[in-house]
Amino acid sequence: MLQKLSRFFVPKRLIVVLVLLAVLAGGTVAVIKLIPEREDDTSTPSVETIKVLDKSSDDFKTVTVTNKNGTFKLYSEEEKDESSTSSDTSSSTVKTVWYLDGYAKDVINSSSVSSIVSSVASVTASREVTAKSAAECGLEKPTVKADVVTKDGAEFSLLIGGDSPDGTGIYIKLSTDDKIYINDSSINSSLEFDALSLAATDSIAGVPTSDLSSDYKDDNGNLSSFDSITLTGSNFPEKLIIAPNTDKNLSTYAAYMTTSPTKRIADNVDGIFGLFKSGVTVSGAYSFDTSAASRKKLGLDNPELTAEIKVGSLTQRYSFKKQEDGGYAVWYDGAKLIKKVDASSLTFIDYGVNNYYASWVCLQSINELSNFTVKTPEKTYSFDIVYDDAEDAKETYVITYEGKKLTAENFQNFYQECISLSCSDFTVDKVSGEPAMTIVFTYSDTSRAKTDVKFIKSGAAKYQYSIDGIEMGKINSSALNKILKHVEKVAKDESIK
Repeated sequence: MLQKLSRFFVPKRLIVVLVLLAVLAGGTVAVIKLIPEREDDTSTPSVETIKVLDKSSDDFKTVTVTNKNGTFKLYSEEEKDESSTSSDTSSSTVKTVWYLDGYAKDVINSSSVSSIVSSVASVTASREVTAKSAAECGLEKPTVKADVVTKDGAEFSLLIGGDSPDGTGIYIKLSTDDKIYINDSSINSSLEFDALSLAATDSIAGVPTSDLSSDYKDDNGNLSSFDSITLTGSNFPEKLIIAPNTDKNLSTYAAYMTTSPTKRIADNVDGIFGLFKSGVTVSGAYSFDTSAASRKKLGLDNPELTAEIKVGSLTQRYSFKKQEDGGYAVWYDGAKLIKKVDASSLTFIDYGVNNYYASWVCLQSINELSNFTVKTPEKTYSFDIVYDDAEDAKETYVITYEGKKLTAENFQNFYQECISLSCSDFTVDKVSGEPAMTIVFTYSDTSRAKTDVKFIKSGAAKYQYSIDGIEMGKINSSALNKILKHVEKVAKDESIK
């Protein structure tokens, strides 16, 4: 009996082992059931990056990319590396430069083309696909194809298909290999380009100064002066002309004047002059075609702004037209591209005539004057001025009114108020009547004609002023009333402060 039982006896230790194995086996089954299968039935993903293609763009002769925008053949040429400092003539002084077939070399950004080729030369994947065919992955009719010809004559293609169902990337394969891979989609974005995206985007240059006389250049050879800047276009119903201020006295305080449509002290000139001095940054291109028809298509026959500079015998012109994307198409004489400039690079693009008018009503220096007169319908205030800047002079200014010497400081403070009058509105109306006030500047240089500034009432709160008979704009009544009050006090040798 004991022998029969021993045939069925299992040691206790063995029973424990068997129980553990059973638990572990059951647990494994449970885990497998809880992990969902991958949507595309690929093999187990690897954390390692797979190198699908590991070449150098220098190994390639041509790369022809076909994408939704067309077919583009990129080709390479060996050129001397001008940046090389090597003194020998070995291959180290030669570099591979990439261009776009069918376009002049100087309108293509070779660096952009080279970047595309580099993306084809070095391709990686996150995993290999083993459970789908090329047709299922969209690789028999690829969305993008790059046909490569190497320098040693070999040929192959990189094919890009559809997106993977799980959204982790895009299907790719080489024509020389049946393996299909998942790429993270970066290769697709690199190859979805058009010809304009490869256009040269070097900045629009300013005026070349090599042939200009020293009168127009500073010590560093940069443009520092000009004869005139003329602004026209839809922003300028009246042609605006800016020129250096030739008044040797006034030019100390105002470097430029507008000579058309009205002679005024000019303001905000640095921005537009900067265009001609240092050019402007380009962000892209709108067209390789620079014909009149192409320019008209972009609206450059009716631009917002055309800016022309005259420097000696040289004339240079730029035209700007706003496009639907918010950028500005730019055309200039001799340009091989119609380029794109962002509005942020054109601080002056929305300016009109008034933006170039300085708001000062008058800006004469007291040092230039022998007399300063303020006239009202009731009274005339005439102040004689003697200016002496000699080192041994007892007084720099001697001011007299009706034969009585005034405190110079009082008059100087008053004069500062007068030349601080500011125009608040550049519009002019047909106004008539006797001036409420007239300021007359009489200069120590007797060859200079007097300057008359007249103020006539124009509405309830404005006075329209004119300089030597030319209507200029309006100032607020409060500003003029302040001058009329001050002149009475100064005539009595009282302080206005």
